[in-house]
Amino acid sequence: MNPPGEPEVKWLTFEIQRAPGFRFNLIDLGLITGLAGLSLLLYRLLPEETFFLIPLYVGFSFFLFCNVFRIGNALERVWYVVFILLAAYGLHRPDRLWPLVLLVCEPLKASLILYRIIRGPYVGVFSPHRQGNIPNCQGER
Repeated sequence: MNPPGEPEVKWLTFEIQRAPGFRFNLIDLGLITGLAGLSLLLYRLLPEETFFLIPLYVGFSFFLFCNVFRIGNALERVWYVVFILLAAYGLHRPDRLWPLVLLVCEPLKASLILYRIIRGPYVGVFSPHRQGNIPNCQGER
């Protein structure tokens, strides 16, 4: 139970939580479960490769962007385009996939999160917003 005025995380629902702060619902649980299953399947098919980590990495990044820091779809697209380009290159040079992803995507991820926190509107975890006129995921009110 949250203190009065604090938004409550409603996870046993399929509804999108518009209140500021951390967000988690049954759709998120289903996506996480599906990505873990896909990673397990890839590991069983290609145990000598590290491609099985891709769904987990993308899912974790998506979870950070959409559920923890809630940076918005426009900023997420920047990261996804860069990741897709690096992953496509990594299919041809698997030995370079993870060093490139970690050297490029992780700083980019941190920069996008910091940009949203500093420039606003920020509605993620530890958001200064309370109930009321809160921007949606695209930054609109």
